[in-house]
Amino acid sequence: MAPEKDTGGRQKLKQTQKLTAHQVQLMNMVMMPVTDLSQRIKREIEENPALEEGKDYGEEDGAEELYGASGDDGAGDLSEKDMVLGAYSDPDEIPDTTLKQYGRGRINPGDIPFSEEPSLQDYLLSQLGLTTLDEGEQETAKFLIGSLDDDGYLRRPLTGLLDDLAIYRGVYLTEEELSKILGVLKTLDPPGVFARGLRECLLLQLDRRPGTETTFLAKRLLSDRYFEAFTMRHYAKLAQSLKVSDEELRAAVSVVTGLNPSPGRDYGNKLVETLQVVIPDFEVHEVDGELQVTLYRGDIPEVRLNRDFRDNMSEYLEAGKKRTPEQKETGRFVKSKIYQAKNFVQMLKLRENALMSTMMTIVDLQREYFLTGELQNLKPMILKDIADRTGFDISTISRVTSSKYVATDFGTFPLKHFFTDGTLTRDGEEVSTHHVRELITEIVDGEDKQKPLSDETIKSELKRRGFDVARRTIAKYRDQLGIPVARMRKEV
Repeated sequence: MAPEKDTGGRQKLKQTQKLTAHQVQLMNMVMMPVTDLSQRIKREIEENPALEEGKDYGEEDGAEELYGASGDDGAGDLSEKDMVLGAYSDPDEIPDTTLKQYGRGRINPGDIPFSEEPSLQDYLLSQLGLTTLDEGEQETAKFLIGSLDDDGYLRRPLTGLLDDLAIYRGVYLTEEELSKILGVLKTLDPPGVFARGLRECLLLQLDRRPGTETTFLAKRLLSDRYFEAFTMRHYAKLAQSLKVSDEELRAAVSVVTGLNPSPGRDYGNKLVETLQVVIPDFEVHEVDGELQVTLYRGDIPEVRLNRDFRDNMSEYLEAGKKRTPEQKETGRFVKSKIYQAKNFVQMLKLRENALMSTMMTIVDLQREYFLTGELQNLKPMILKDIADRTGFDISTISRVTSSKYVATDFGTFPLKHFFTDGTLTRDGEEVSTHHVRELITEIVDGEDKQKPLSDETIKSELKRRGFDVARRTIAKYRDQLGIPVARMRKEV
């Protein structure tokens, strides 16, 4: 409790909570994914001689006496209570993760494929020698290549590029000279690189295609006059204005939509995204009608206190006899390292307990879903439901579920996938909003693309199936699913 003055100048008591460094360290460890935790443990073993790899043998042979030393920082032992103390940061600040599914079963980090595919910049640099640019122009070209964004676009204004060339490279060019170099670079592969925006990127790709009537019509769709109507999918209006048949327009639209809006993503950056394979923290599998939950360890080493270190240092820890200043200093060092080792092992146990308690509770609440994999069996569940059953604070549950994944018989999912609000059916049954989203996707997939359904029509269809959902809620779910509005889903 800390005194605080109110607006009237009177003192009042305000309850505050300050976490120790060890508690903050524990919370950070709870949030660590498998790969990060493995590196953390290996680093701790390297830096602390009182730790070693191996199964923990517990406190024995006088270890309790050694552990009683709290080191020089004065921090107390960790306990279960440390896990349920209030957050040191707002749970809303924890970023969500994006689900990337892959097959069921264990993932061995050593099985992740490795590729030596060059980056976009490497590929462009390899083509410079084939251009008409002289040595000085090639140096400027290398600067422009380094200025591309991940999509392969050169979005910065030419004036800004000219300033940077003058300041950092000592190269002074006119805008016309820079545009000439840029024009040569736009002829490099992949088609569309160095464009200033989407429309130019698509037009650069069309310039490489045979000059057929369909290609010419596709270029007209991207012109200033027709581009807005094209993006709004006003196909009937376009066919009338361009004086073409629906079939001719459909062929041109197919050409444009088949172009690559992000040519840079096909190289190094796309490779990085592809190799972001999720390593699950848990595995949940059905065996003879029962669900088995395991904490996936991967290459996480088991860690314990090093008894050899303690035994070899015992002379510096003995009390009741005179010791030299050097021995006293060594004794303090040894006590500190043993204390740190003990707390590190204890934090690992608390982490494992928090993770397993949380996962077991999720499986218990969502048993039908883990047995069937059907979204309609996913029950509404919030963080408080888990916190009430485990005894942990909501912020702790938020940390446990943040960036954690579980491998199931039906794919691998982030734990956030299992937390959802509910909605009532016509019969008063509460169902997960995941199921409602699935139904919206099903309805949109089955619609006539020449007459796509409005949100109001989707609302009516859901109501017919027993789900009374507001139109604005449908619009929100549709946006979350990445489904455009009706007019943007219209096809020729």
